Amino acid sequence: MVKSRSRSKEIMIISGNRSNFRFVTDLLITLFFWVYTIIVMIFILSATTGFSNVVTRTLNTTFKTTNSEVQAVILFGFVVFIVIYLVLFINRLYNKKRFGKLTRRTYPETVTERDLISLRLMSIENIEKLQSNYVVFEKNPIISLKEEKIHEESD
Repeated sequence: MVKSRSRSKEIMIISGNRSNFRFVTDLLITLFFWVYTIIVMIFILSATTGFSNVVTRTLNTTFKTTNSEVQAVILFGFVVFIVIYLVLFINRLYNKKRFGKLTRRTYPETVTERDLISLRLMSIENIEKLQSNYVVFEKNPIISLKEEKIHEESD
């Protein structure tokens, strides 16, 4: 059984044509969300540890909250997280005990020339050309299903 693996270790550089307006817009939106994230993190960390600073006082005043309320919300979220984690962990143990260790996925067998011929999507000569050398076809060598039906009906 052959397992899949990475094909090659080529370095790919994707370059695109992006207008300056779009670049500036993306930059401003990204900066806005980074600043928002930093403010929220400062607020949560400060409120959780009971440290009072300008950000915490301003947001507490704006939203009419106290540090103890923020701590209660964070504690509630942590308890919900632990409960969900335990439920999923117990479900995992149950499934493992009931079904055991299953290895359902199997890698497909390697394709042989006989398999390719049995598909009847390409002539035998073209299959041999593809397997022997680098070949450039002027016309698509794959026989369409419509052409195959026409050939079968005419025979």
